[in-house]
Amino acid sequence: MTRSLGWLLLVIVVFVRPLSAQTVWPGEDWETASPASQGMDADALESARAWLESHNSKSGMVVRHGRIVAEWYFAGADRQSKFAAYSTSKSLSSMATGLAIADGKLGLDHTVGQYLPEASPEKKRMVTVKQLLSMTSGVHNDAGIGQREDLFSYALKTTAMDHEPGAKWDYNNTGLDLLSPVFHKATGKQIDEYLNDRVFRPIGIKADDMTWDRREGLALPYSGCHTTARSLGRIGLLVLNNGKWVDKQIVAAQWLADSIAPSQDLNKSYGYLWWNNTTGKWGGVPKDAYAALGRWDNNIFVVPSMDLIVIRQSDVAPAAGHQIAEYYQLVYKAIKK
Repeated sequence: MTRSLGWLLLVIVVFVRPLSAQTVWPGEDWETASPASQGMDADALESARAWLESHNSKSGMVVRHGRIVAEWYFAGADRQSKFAAYSTSKSLSSMATGLAIADGKLGLDHTVGQYLPEASPEKKRMVTVKQLLSMTSGVHNDAGIGQREDLFSYALKTTAMDHEPGAKWDYNNTGLDLLSPVFHKATGKQIDEYLNDRVFRPIGIKADDMTWDRREGLALPYSGCHTTARSLGRIGLLVLNNGKWVDKQIVAAQWLADSIAPSQDLNKSYGYLWWNNTTGKWGGVPKDAYAALGRWDNNIFVVPSMDLIVIRQSDVAPAAGHQIAEYYQLVYKAIKK
């Protein structure tokens, strides 16, 4: 092949590939683009905006190919507004655990008793890190745990075991509370400290854009994060790109793949503190979709096959008849190519 022919073929490849299909990375700020330039219909996205507004939302954001194509704020909120992520924090705790495992400081088969021999009753000491992450710990699910100032001491020493570890799937903040003291004993750091150093700062989330609640000196592993819509978008972009940010691997791709996949056979929609769509949990959207889900639908929703990230935030309960899948469906229907 002649040099001139080679250059011609390169030029053809560059110009045939649509610019909209090339993912970009936010630096100090995000790149914004018109919906049409990213293969989406503006009128259809307007329907998604109207749905958000009528369902007590405070923010909504749609990212395609790394660009913000729609961003909405309601009731006085703006880009600087931070809202509690609630159980979306769980998915971030999963990231921290994956990093600690990669560092050789934790293992999925490590038990609570290895780090916290004072755990009671004795059966609680047999619970593994994997069972904590997959919601199969067997620890009694105390609905009032979040109101306790001594919630970690209570979960560790007082709460009963309702089931054998691994025997039952139960979405359970009480059991997950054990992850934080285990993590601290294993690493010498808090979950949020690990994330700040290894994830949040490297992907451009500033200290002012993220805070994390603590009780008894420990980071809440199930509901501690408060942050902005754009920060959630950065987390979504990291996970969408298999843990890679520009040219640096931030979180192991295999850990994220394992976190999103079914973690047990009792509820195949649940991975390691992430939800997936393998069972059609969200109808009308692709099966490869997955999400970090928080109370009142403070969510990061990701669709790899569409190179799509969808964010919603609120600090009030949803309106009557609220079904978050409707929002996802409206955004998905806006994709034209």
